[in-house]
Amino acid sequence: MSMISRKKIINPSFIAFLMLLGVCQVSAGENWPGFRGEGNSVTDLDDLPLSWSDDENIAWKRSLKGYGQSSPVIWGDIVFATSAGGDKKETLFVEAFDASSGETIWEKRFAASQKPEEVSDMISRGAPSPVVDGGSIYAFFESGDLIALDHGGEARWKRSLTTEYGEFSGSHGIGASLVNTPKGIVVLVDHEGPSYLLLIDKETGENIWKVEREPRVSWATPLFLEHKEVPQVVVSSNGELASFALADGKKIWWFDGIKKNTVASPTTNGELVIVGSSEPGNSLAVRLGGEGDVTDSHLVWKAESVTSSFGSPLIHGESVYFVNRAGALQSTDLSDGSLQWKRRLPASTWASPLSAGERLYFFCKNGETVVHRSENLGKEIAPLAENPLTIGGNDRIYGYAVMPGRIVIRIEKELLSIGAKTDSR
Repeated sequence: MSMISRKKIINPSFIAFLMLLGVCQVSAGENWPGFRGEGNSVTDLDDLPLSWSDDENIAWKRSLKGYGQSSPVIWGDIVFATSAGGDKKETLFVEAFDASSGETIWEKRFAASQKPEEVSDMISRGAPSPVVDGGSIYAFFESGDLIALDHGGEARWKRSLTTEYGEFSGSHGIGASLVNTPKGIVVLVDHEGPSYLLLIDKETGENIWKVEREPRVSWATPLFLEHKEVPQVVVSSNGELASFALADGKKIWWFDGIKKNTVASPTTNGELVIVGSSEPGNSLAVRLGGEGDVTDSHLVWKAESVTSSFGSPLIHGESVYFVNRAGALQSTDLSDGSLQWKRRLPASTWASPLSAGERLYFFCKNGETVVHRSENLGKEIAPLAENPLTIGGNDRIYGYAVMPGRIVIRIEKELLSIGAKTDSR
């Protein structure tokens, strides 16, 4: 491990001191701590930019040291991003940027524990998104390397899951992102070999518990929720939806027989868990609160024709939004799954949609972001904005993070901060 650049020095002890004083504390709305924020792609920020283009409303652009499909995360004034470099993803990068200016704060590189035979468009490319909290950033890579750094870029601990539990196998690599919980960091490794679910102690990096799983190929990220005072981790993965107790990893309930729920991640409104599938008739809603096999007892609905390609379903109000492989935006009724309407987007989405007040943002893979007012979506009313960005032929908008007045978009080798330029937050 070596530091390759440090344009702004941050003393970790000084950060810790400020945190004790409360100086570094910011409201939850100002942080975007993980994949899909808190796991549901919803923000209470009401000042996000509405329109932009290559030459308009771009606060800053920064090239990344490697390539990747992970989403950026934000804590306070720092944007964090991960990437991998080299023909076989042999070098792993974690970078920190000043959220206002885009200035590089620090960069770290690590040697990968496992190197794939090839790198291609459909094999994970730095895909798992990190998580960040008030003290550290936690990064996971498809090499099996799990790394904790403090906000100043100093390593706290590092593990190689492939060294400990065996190399990952499969045609598409590992894509599930980390999940932060009050008890620890959740890591899901589902692949063609022996699979497992871990809860990792944030201070030591050691397992709190490990659940052995049958081989299951999936890129979907687990969902942390609490229902009736029971904290649990919900996993949607290739044929099954299951919940595990955060306390000890015990399997609480499961729902079997789902097809192709391998990419889109589950989401919840607190009473239902919504699953997106690329197979018609398999996007569905399961009611929380069951125990054991709930396949017959807790199914609320299955949507007959709705499918979800790469982006995850979005719950907004009394509707659930899905985007299919062809770029059709489909709205279903939250209560019964019935199709309300369809509307064409410029392209399909790899990034999940975003709900911000009454605005819904759809980040199309071709670089265009379409912004709708939610009350107009089912009507023949033009979008509030259609925002084009020029990206490479094989590139996509892979993810995003939000902060007051800004949307930070991730394409393969670059971060773009959308919003007005400012000297300070």
